[in-house]
Amino acid sequence: MMMTFVKVLISALVIAAVTTISKQFPTLGGWIAALPIISLLSALWLVFGHQSSEDVARFFTGVLRGLLPTAILLVVTVICLRRGTSFMGALGIAIVAWGASSYILIKVGL
Repeated sequence: MMMTFVKVLISALVIAAVTTISKQFPTLGGWIAALPIISLLSALWLVFGHQSSEDVARFFTGVLRGLLPTAILLVVTVICLRRGTSFMGALGIAIVAWGASSYILIKVGL
């Protein structure tokens, strides 16, 4: 139970720090958000939870598979916002693009 609390606390602190930095320095905040902090923390939680090296390797394989759809989501969001689409509209379009690209990658076996 205590470990769950520690995980939640550390994760929340990371998110709060990125948000705080982003308010003052949006580009820096975005760069920090793109760092593999969440992936590394998640892997640490797996290791501390006594998962096997193979489980951690499969986790990182999943992270790698998610990078291209995530990049597509970000590019579509930026394009939409720069063309005047509202944030929620841009996010909706980007989520659809993310879902479509994820589906395609799964179908082609990546």
